[in-house]
Amino acid sequence: MMRGSTGLIPGGPVRGVNVKRIVVGTDGSASSLDAVRLASSLAASSKADLHIVSVASLAADLALRGVAPLAIPPDYNDEAKRYGRQTLDQALEVAKEAGAKATTHLVDGDASTELMRYCDSIDADLLVLGAHGMSGAARFLLGSVPSRCAHHAKCSVLIARP
Repeated sequence: MMRGSTGLIPGGPVRGVNVKRIVVGTDGSASSLDAVRLASSLAASSKADLHIVSVASLAADLALRGVAPLAIPPDYNDEAKRYGRQTLDQALEVAKEAGAKATTHLVDGDASTELMRYCDSIDADLLVLGAHGMSGAARFLLGSVPSRCAHHAKCSVLIARP
């Protein structure tokens, strides 16, 4: 729940904003499930379509990030996709419990890039993400998904706090 002049009301729609398409990114973490819960509640109360997206970083993407190909197990892609589907199934259950009309989408690549690309492809009104992410040196060097999306997405971005 947000307070102040945001127009967000517990259990109610966003006043003055016509939200038709909400995208929520999930990686199965507790923080991303907080985002799914918030996005599901918003979608149900505003009767918006909810698109739940999980991004699998496949071996080719890891190699582009500098991970040595020999360090990537041969079945990595299959495992990444299997985990992504499990993550989406879990998120879909959360959405159904909230009464949201939701679809799931598994994409591969860099999380922030693919989430923003997906938002653009459906002309999303809102992207909801969890507040978790990397910390320390990794965050400094690579940035966090919520931070990159908040700065570069064409739609509004809502960061869910636990």
